[in-house]
Amino acid sequence: MDDTTAPLDPGTPPPSGFLLSAPTEWEYFAEGASNILFRYVGDHPYFKRFLLRLRKALPGAPTTLQLHDHLNKHFAPLLGNYIMRCDLIELDPGFVPVLNAGLRAEASGAECDWAGRPVEKRARRLLDEKEPWGMLVEDMSCGNYLYRDEHEDGDGMREGDPGEEWRDMATVEFKPKWLSQSPNAPANWTLCRTCAVRMMNGKKQQQQRAVGEEERIPEYCPLDLSSGDQERIEQAVYAIVNLQNAVMIADPTPGSDDEGEDVEMTDAPSTATGDKSPAEQISHELAKTLETSLITLLTHFFRKSTIIPLLADLQHRFGTRGVFTTATLALMSESDQLPSEEEMANAAMKIGHKDPGENDIWTAMTLRDCSLFLKVWVRKQHERGMEARIECKVGDLDLKTGDGGRAVYWRDVERRLRMGGWYVKRDVGRNCRTGQGMA
Repeated sequence: MDDTTAPLDPGTPPPSGFLLSAPTEWEYFAEGASNILFRYVGDHPYFKRFLLRLRKALPGAPTTLQLHDHLNKHFAPLLGNYIMRCDLIELDPGFVPVLNAGLRAEASGAECDWAGRPVEKRARRLLDEKEPWGMLVEDMSCGNYLYRDEHEDGDGMREGDPGEEWRDMATVEFKPKWLSQSPNAPANWTLCRTCAVRMMNGKKQQQQRAVGEEERIPEYCPLDLSSGDQERIEQAVYAIVNLQNAVMIADPTPGSDDEGEDVEMTDAPSTATGDKSPAEQISHELAKTLETSLITLLTHFFRKSTIIPLLADLQHRFGTRGVFTTATLALMSESDQLPSEEEMANAAMKIGHKDPGENDIWTAMTLRDCSLFLKVWVRKQHERGMEARIECKVGDLDLKTGDGGRAVYWRDVERRLRMGGWYVKRDVGRNCRTGQGMA
């Protein structure tokens, strides 16, 4: 299996000075708290492999130019080819108002995004109509493209065989979270920061009440994924693929509910294709095979790829001190009171620190809240089974600032974890330090 992060050639870009002026060529794709994504349905070859990211009208939010500048100057040097490609595109003044009109018209419908996730219309904010720029971001969804590997030497290739074309058959999307332990955790910790927060919020207990003991699915532990140990990595992968809406497999011709057996991959022509074209039948066979081999493919990928060690190192490098200074921890002592900003500053001055926020906590927390997108490309090789390659990108590197009380919130969560003893729980059947037990 190949590990590749190189994007495919997106075609010829539009000329300099081009304005995006055809909103009817873009359809709703998905949205987050700050942005809405649109997918291109027109004929221009350049746009077909991108999504259009437009920002919502939120007070105090960074502009698209600010975010693009931050991504390219700050995160691109850190992540290299792993960063999701983002290109600026200028918008015609009438472009966003038309999209907003469409969003208003759909406000009463039970809309879902591309992965089937419901969109809460009542809470939706519309796009900022004063924003003159949008961002074209790589489309990491699946089921869109076919291409032939131009570097193949031709051995074993059969002219016109649709099975030998690469297909983007699956997408995996998840948040890696805290890949190294919180620097503010006590020395005798047994739970990582992510699992400790989950326990504190009661999610573990809710899951156990919802399903029987035999049906329990392990929760994702980031330290399993970053451990380098194959067994722990496989446990993390199993948890990831069982996360809600984390995996999408593109099967253009899914079988009926009463389909007796899974389709096996074979070079012999199928006799039960019905109305399926040869290309559709190949895709269906690849999808069925991928369903049973995805955990193995992803485990192999994470054992060989440098992306998880890189993110873990960056999270640690920029967040070495954590959300608290040594002075702050001393002030907290055994009390349950969070020191004020003034108290923290004064205490930091006494021990020689210039600023209680001198380490780059914003970069560290952005990297802990980023999303990892894996696109699985597969093809059926003549007499050699299925071949796969995985394209990996880091996204959702939103610009974090002190607005909205984020720093206060982070410190409060850390304080509650420490004072509640959540890092040192020993009766939960899990030790994140050693990987023993099930998260």
